[in-house]
Amino acid sequence: MKPSQLLDGASAEVLAVRWLAGAVAPASRYGERLFSELAPFRPGEENAAQSRAERIAAIADAFDAGTLEAMRRELAAVPDAAGAIARAAMGEALSDPGLFELRSLCETIGRIENLRGSETSLDSLSNEAVRTIGAALATGQRNAIVFYLSDAFDAELAAARSRAAAAQAELEALLGRERERVARELGREELGGDEFIVMRADARRALPAGVRVIREATTYLLCALEFDSAALAALARREAAAAAIAAAEERVRAALSALVKGHATGLLAAARALGELDVLTAAAAFTQRFRCVAPAVTAENALAFEGARFLPLEEELRGLGRSFTPLDLDLHDAAVLTGPNMGGKSVCLLTCGFVATCVAFGLPVPAAHARVALFDRIGWLGTGRAAQVGGLLSSFAQEVLALKDVLAGDAPRLLLLVDEFARTTTPQEGKALSIALLARLRERRACALMATHLEGLAAAAGVRHFAVRGLRGIPAPPPTHDVDEALALLAESMDYRVAEIGVGDGPRADAIALTALLGLDHRFVEAAYRALS
Repeated sequence: MKPSQLLDGASAEVLAVRWLAGAVAPASRYGERLFSELAPFRPGEENAAQSRAERIAAIADAFDAGTLEAMRRELAAVPDAAGAIARAAMGEALSDPGLFELRSLCETIGRIENLRGSETSLDSLSNEAVRTIGAALATGQRNAIVFYLSDAFDAELAAARSRAAAAQAELEALLGRERERVARELGREELGGDEFIVMRADARRALPAGVRVIREATTYLLCALEFDSAALAALARREAAAAAIAAAEERVRAALSALVKGHATGLLAAARALGELDVLTAAAAFTQRFRCVAPAVTAENALAFEGARFLPLEEELRGLGRSFTPLDLDLHDAAVLTGPNMGGKSVCLLTCGFVATCVAFGLPVPAAHARVALFDRIGWLGTGRAAQVGGLLSSFAQEVLALKDVLAGDAPRLLLLVDEFARTTTPQEGKALSIALLARLRERRACALMATHLEGLAAAAGVRHFAVRGLRGIPAPPPTHDVDEALALLAESMDYRVAEIGVGDGPRADAIALTALLGLDHRFVEAAYRALS
């Protein structure tokens, strides 16, 4: 995936694009090559983006999880034959490892075709080249984990191996008789090999004929048998037979490589199709696992969804035995989002960015329904954004520089997610800056959501106002004063859903309630309520 064409590095980090890329990553080298080149769809390519998402969703519907997993295991195990195909196409004779890679490619395609059956949501992988090369390389196959040129590949190869076996047997017979003679003359049952030790105490007379000393030591002699004329002739016949085998094998490899060269175009097409299938089945497995749906990709400036989820957080909560509250939102302009601390404002922004990123790459989205535009740029501004320049600048200065980059960009269609912009300056100046930013975003007809604690910002800027529903009731602090228990009570009492609210809706005091829940004393909390009123 190439997220840099859609998001800057800091925004991609906040929106967990790396997590998304890992969740839809293919299993094979064929898939990895295509996946690395996967670029986001741009405005104007809505039909292509929707078609890809619908195809992935169709694959997820057509196959059960076990079948998809079986396909992915096959893809993970297949070696990469692209190099072997390229070498053969240039006229190079392939070695056994290269032929093994090609045979594995053809066999994997055959097994995946069997798993696919007659299901038409996946294109056929096999073609004439795959069938021809697969049949040629399967000749006389004896081992699934290596490639071996068996005798069945070529009659002359089989004859050469037969002659070599006879020459080897002749040589071993001659040497065996010679070993028996020398052992008998040395008074032994056997020598134990072509090289053997004779102790000096046992060698008072001359060594037997045909024995030469390789090395002398104080107490022993290291000896070896000398080949006589008959053994040397037999050895020459064996070496000649071995050379004939090597020549026959090279001739067979050259013929197989020439066959591969003639079918290189078809093999490369099959390898690419295998990579495409890998990318699609990885996305389909993601779709199944996270209950995703194909979105409606619209040419209108919109980000609307029902029951959407920010998957990285959902996974984290599941590990803690908690659940994620799905979110509904209909955003088509610049708007403000308010709500209590720990009420999920940032999570709503993250969900917006995550869903929009999925749509940009033609993926089904984690939602019940979604209608989303393609954006030229998705940006995150505010809390959570890592500094991109030197640490001498304040956090506010970092935000200003990031905003400058966003506003200077030439993205006609922009999605900007703003989390507590200008929170480190005074409330008056923060509000003024936020109003100016919202006005600029409206001028650009951007789709934007600004999370803030600043009161009256939406009305002052003349934009729509969304709010997290907040605490359904104020829970009593846990008697143990345990923070984890207090947070669990907070999660149970908080309504994380988002709703559009009217101008007359007044401020809430959920933050004060939160201080009580987290253990601040009653007198402190009452003083805060009096000050608010």
